[in-house]
Amino acid sequence: MASCSQTAQALVAAYNTWTLENIMDVRASNCINYILPNSLGQKSMDNEEYKAFFAPRMAPFRHFKLAVHDTVVDEAARKVVLHMTSTASTDVGDYRNEYMLKLHMTEDCRKVDKFEEFVDSAYSAKFMAYLAKHPSAATKSNL
Repeated sequence: MASCSQTAQALVAAYNTWTLENIMDVRASNCINYILPNSLGQKSMDNEEYKAFFAPRMAPFRHFKLAVHDTVVDEAARKVVLHMTSTASTDVGDYRNEYMLKLHMTEDCRKVDKFEEFVDSAYSAKFMAYLAKHPSAATKSNL
């Protein structure tokens, strides 16, 4: 049996590859994703909805990397909380964000079945608005 901590590390590693296939591979088939706080107005998403939401948002970012600053693991409850920051390059400048993730794992701890992502909403809104003003940068592939 995998540990919840190992699965959380695998999730971070998947995001650091910046490929949608790897990111989705760590999620259970019934995983539900929540982007919080609720004031963002983002509805919960199953895997197909998350892929449709996230894939176009990946394109402007190159060299995306997550750094974990703190981890809290409750193996008995099958939950992991991660405090992280990210960095990436875009055509409109450097990107830096901050996240708190609360991951709920499957019974065997091999996959994430509930993904609660708290984002720095003020920074995200400001950066995405700036990016939207530069359409060519927002649609470039990261390959």
